[in-house]
Amino acid sequence: MKIFAAAIAAYALTATTVSADGDEGASWGYKTNDTSMAAPDQWTEHYSTCGGQRQSPIDIESTTGCISEKRSLAFSGSCADFNVTQSDESFMASVNGGSCAVSANGASYNMLHNADSSALLVTGVLFKAMEGESDPWVVSVLDALDNVSANATASASLASYADLVNKAADAEGVFNYAGSLTTPACSEIVDWWVVKKPVDVSTADLERLQSQLRELHITDDGKNARPVQPLIGRVVTALID
Repeated sequence: MKIFAAAIAAYALTATTVSADGDEGASWGYKTNDTSMAAPDQWTEHYSTCGGQRQSPIDIESTTGCISEKRSLAFSGSCADFNVTQSDESFMASVNGGSCAVSANGASYNMLHNADSSALLVTGVLFKAMEGESDPWVVSVLDALDNVSANATASASLASYADLVNKAADAEGVFNYAGSLTTPACSEIVDWWVVKKPVDVSTADLERLQSQLRELHITDDGKNARPVQPLIGRVVTALID
């Protein structure tokens, strides 16, 4: 069984903008043998925040600082229609109409469209590779990615991300911790909510996803995961219903 991080949705607390590319200007990526880009172990040389005290991702399962509380993550509204674009770095989906938001710990966040913000709540979903069929939401995302290219925007109608998250979170809860963007400039502005129960993806669809990611210049043969970062005294909260 292989479990990997594969899907996130970001929500903005404020409209103040920061650049995900940082202000230090170095090209970055995941290839360790390409001198045109800084590999993950070189990011701190060009983006000082990448060596900060609350970096992401972390190895949640091995942390010893977990405490348990009642879950306060709740979604509202509906966002089903998206415009999907492709850059050298990523696939991006922006909401086309609709309105969706999330609340957590007494604060409300609106769905993030096209810019990173000075405060972000990010929900993370893990995928579990398996024999059999993928979750229908996974299939709808992969279908959308098949239709987008660097020169063409694709429209996509997706099943509710909120329903996907709520179903998994209701089963086993979520983890919450203070962290960062996982790409330069690694800004430490993220309130991470990681769903404990993985979503099923077939081995065939996993290869399909890897093939799509290979189209992105910065990936290392379709791999775009930053190594786990040290916890450095942070507390991870396990939240359940």
